[in-house]
Amino acid sequence: MESREEQAAWTFVRKARIGRLATIDSRGFPSVVPFCFTLMAMPEPTIVSVLDEKPKRVTDAALGRVRNILKHPEVGLVIDHYDEDWSNLVFVQAKGIARLIEVSDPLHAHTIVQLRIKYPQYEAMALEKRAVIAIDQLRLRVWRGDGQTFGQRDDQRDE
Repeated sequence: MESREEQAAWTFVRKARIGRLATIDSRGFPSVVPFCFTLMAMPEPTIVSVLDEKPKRVTDAALGRVRNILKHPEVGLVIDHYDEDWSNLVFVQAKGIARLIEVSDPLHAHTIVQLRIKYPQYEAMALEKRAVIAIDQLRLRVWRGDGQTFGQRDDQRDE
């Protein structure tokens, strides 16, 4: 059974519109990119993000995050809320193991449906032809600027 704090953290993650994904490059340095994602329960909480059609300078296979995940699947991500009143700051840091879900995987179609529910912009993109990054084995760390336990206030902000 999840604690109230864990439930609040998962709700915060589920409602967030953007996160920052950190991977490790071939030289061992962190590489951080913003990314759109959704949280799925399959059977454990899994974060998924499609390699969408936003402009890129290289092919999907040549993207740094893809190369990094294939070599070092251990990743981190941060989902946060910023406010000028720093007592309202909130972040969830997640660490997990990333993998690619290729278009031939039966799970791929379901992830695309879920991503399109969250991001209507994806309706105009041919995501059925794009791989999905899945992050599972998630471990969460939460923090609030007022020092209170996560879930005691309105930590379920829309980001």
